[in-house]
Formats: sequence, structure tokens, C-alpha cells
Amino acid sequence: MADSRSTRGASALLALLVTAACAQAPPAEEAAVDDVGDKDAEAVGEPAAEANILHQGDPLPWGEPNNGMQYPALYGDSSAEGEPFVFRLKVQNGFELGPHTHPITEHMTVLSGSFFVGIGETLDREAATAYGPGSYLAIAAGVPAYMWVEEETVVQVHGVGPLATGFITPPEG
Repeated sequence: MADSRSTRGASALLALLVTAACAQAPPAEEAAVDDVGDKDAEAVGEPAAEANILHQGDPLPWGEPNNGMQYPALYGDSSAEGEPFVFRLKVQNGFELGPHTHPITEHMTVLSGSFFVGIGETLDREAATAYGPGSYLAIAAGVPAYMWVEEETVVQVHGVGPLATGFITPPEG
């Protein structure tokens, strides 16, 4: 039987990741480009300046909290095959996600707080490690992992889609 703590927040995160898989990042503000620079970029096969994504850190579109989580998509479409994506996940104290896998390598950078991560099919608090700001993790496709936080924590997640979550033991509720 699954530990009920390992699924706290899992249903909400599953819904969030399903939403993320269907969401695209909002369009970036259009960058100013002079006509000469734009023509030069086109001549050498570089993307136009409109393809740039420029987000200021403070006014990110966090939206309203949903079960203690907030999620802004920053780049790409996480549901698209072969497309790079980036999103941020802000979770509140008590968030916990039981053992799960992804079909792609999941890259995570801890931006603030403390993110506890363990590898395995069973949530084992003694075997997990706390990762603080600046920490980078890459969990390979198909490798079961679990995570939780004990304070508000922001993690940036990126990879090449499509992103999906498969739980070792489906969350309750």
C-alpha cells in the first residue's frame, strides 16, 4: 500500500503537468531590431529577432496558486515531439510527489528553497538528498524518482518533449 504522504500533491501535480503538456509558453515581447541587423541575420541563416524570448525575473506570469503550486511556461511546448521547453514550478511547504518516471530526461535547476530528491520506486526520506539554490539535476528517461519540499521552493524544469508523468503507484484521489 502506498504511503499517503508520497501522493500528497501528486494529483495536483499530475493535473499541472497534463496542463503543461498542452500549454505553450506565452509569446515574448517583441524585440526592437533595425532593418540592417535583421537583413544580416537572414543572410546567414540566423533566426529573426522575433524568435527571441526575453523574460524579466520579477514579473513572471506565475498566475494564481493551484493546490500550493504555481507554474509559468517560459519557452516551447512540452507536449510537442522533439521541441525544447522550459517552465518553472513554485511549490509550497508540504508538497510531495511519489515515485514516478518520465519518457524524457528531466533537467531541473533549483532556483530557491530546498528540493529533496531520491531515486527509486519507493519514497525513502533517508535515501534522498536536499538540493539548494544553484543545484542542477538530470534524471534520465525511465528512472523512477520522488521529491518533496519543506519550504517554498522554485525549480526550473527543461527538456525536449513530449513530457509525461507515469506514477509507480497512481496517486490517490
